[in-house]
Amino acid sequence: MIIAIASGKGGTGKTLVATNLAAVIPGATYADCDAEEPNGHLFLAPRIDKKEDVFIKTPLIDQDRCTGCGECARQCQFNALAVVKGKVLFFSELCHACGVCSAVCPEGAIKERPHVLGKVRTGTFSDNKSFVDGSLAIGQLRSAEVIKQVVDTVKDSEFVILDAPPGTSCSAVAAVSKADACLLVTEPTPFGLHDLRLARDMLTRLRVPCAVLINRADIGDEEVERYCKDQGIPVLACIPFDRRIAAFYAEGKLIVDEQAKWRDIFSNLARKLSDIENYSLPDFVESEEKVLDQASVSSESAARVSALSSFPVLSGKGGTGKTMLTACLTAAWQNKVAADADVDAANLGILLEGEITEEMPFSSGLQAEIDSQLCTGCGTCVDACHFSAIEIKEGEAYVQELFCEGCGLCQIVCPAEPNAVTLRRPRSGGITIKETPYGDVVSAELFPGAEASGRLVTQVRKIAERISTRNGAGNILIDGSPGIGCPVNAALTGTHGVLLVAEPSISSLHDLKRILKLLDFFSLKRWVVINKYDLSLKLTGEIEGFCTDQNVPVLGRIPFDRTITESITRAQIPSMDSCCNQAGLLREITGRVLAEFEKEKR
Repeated sequence: MIIAIASGKGGTGKTLVATNLAAVIPGATYADCDAEEPNGHLFLAPRIDKKEDVFIKTPLIDQDRCTGCGECARQCQFNALAVVKGKVLFFSELCHACGVCSAVCPEGAIKERPHVLGKVRTGTFSDNKSFVDGSLAIGQLRSAEVIKQVVDTVKDSEFVILDAPPGTSCSAVAAVSKADACLLVTEPTPFGLHDLRLARDMLTRLRVPCAVLINRADIGDEEVERYCKDQGIPVLACIPFDRRIAAFYAEGKLIVDEQAKWRDIFSNLARKLSDIENYSLPDFVESEEKVLDQASVSSESAARVSALSSFPVLSGKGGTGKTMLTACLTAAWQNKVAADADVDAANLGILLEGEITEEMPFSSGLQAEIDSQLCTGCGTCVDACHFSAIEIKEGEAYVQELFCEGCGLCQIVCPAEPNAVTLRRPRSGGITIKETPYGDVVSAELFPGAEASGRLVTQVRKIAERISTRNGAGNILIDGSPGIGCPVNAALTGTHGVLLVAEPSISSLHDLKRILKLLDFFSLKRWVVINKYDLSLKLTGEIEGFCTDQNVPVLGRIPFDRTITESITRAQIPSMDSCCNQAGLLREITGRVLAEFEKEKR
């Protein structure tokens, strides 16, 4: 049995729940699928016995056989190939490893070769329980392939606690799609409720039953519980807002080892998890899906990129306070347009009330559709698909939409006459422009399971640039995604510097090191702000020491303060909220950050 522990957003306590459950369940296997920032090992301290590279197949072009005809570039849906002066150029960062180019090359000049994407580690932790985790290599973008190998490694285990990536994108789908049930970890805030809805929709489409655990349950309102009741989703446990839990987590300690009452609570939760009757599977209602033509999705991509300064706010892991600090910067900075590039969980707009002035659809690409009247059930498309997105049922092929990447290989190889496969362009998200008291805000949301979050981030950035050019703002403030994957890389284009938000925990320090390695590729100036610094003065000192060694200035410390969370619960910007004890400090820190950014621009 595989139980996925997931969340619509980062920082809800997903890994805290997953690792403590794995610790109390006899014979459990723990699988860490959060491949961009795997942190389970920091708490379970496994003995690693084996490491294996994860490969994808990318094209190798034999220039002696290549005639420069350009057929490979014409057929590539992802613009990973181009022909210049008769020579084929390959852009590995854009390649989806779909195999189309090698299939269509008339000269047989393209072969597929293995390319290392990341690695999977296996080992054991307490009482000889099995441990598996996957990690995406720095600079790589496709974490879903690493996740699939982790899931494949544990599929035959008796009872698996699977720590899934946050959000609802393709990486989350890859993790939870094979689960027997899913426990969604959320919090009673506007952010938590918004992202819980998205995660529940993803699970409904995947036909995975779910239940909910509410973390920090006593700090917000009753909207999350009311939503769960209305939707028939069981709430299996509530964890209170407790500074001691945060402190134990920061130091890499399992709370079930620190206090007997928490071992009892998690042991009781574990018993509930093993009974499928404690989950619900809401009826799937097919929403009206708008199919877009090419013109309707390409107009914004043609927007002129002007010489503007963009300033991303990033974090290696979710829940560090990235969006909170971005909202404070939005309120303090006059000469800017804000862009929410955390497209899996776009929450900046919740704190920035205003009027929506424009909405536009977004398509991440094509999707295959098979005509059952024309399909012969031969299975050629099933064998060819690199993503296992096509299955044969009752003699007919059908496409699993959440796994299809729209490469078109199935259409190319289909032997039916006429061809049984068509490629359509469905809507996969949307972009919103909002006018607020603090200026224009561009935000976007990717539909659950949709591909190309990086492409959507690029569109958000281009629209923000267009607005900034029009109104003379000159700067783009970006609330970026956590992690090191595709959307983060897309947010870094055209930047003059990056603000990183960390917290004094071993997981945050681990992830800070990984994201700094990514930024080394771009040679960008970076600064750090430490949130909740007083949870562990020892770890705060370690982060500051590490930053000093890396020549990364630390521009401020924010204490652990309940009133900051209460401001967010009321959808208020903490630095502008008179009820927030740290409002003055937050204004001081944001002023210091903006002064450093302006200095770097000069």
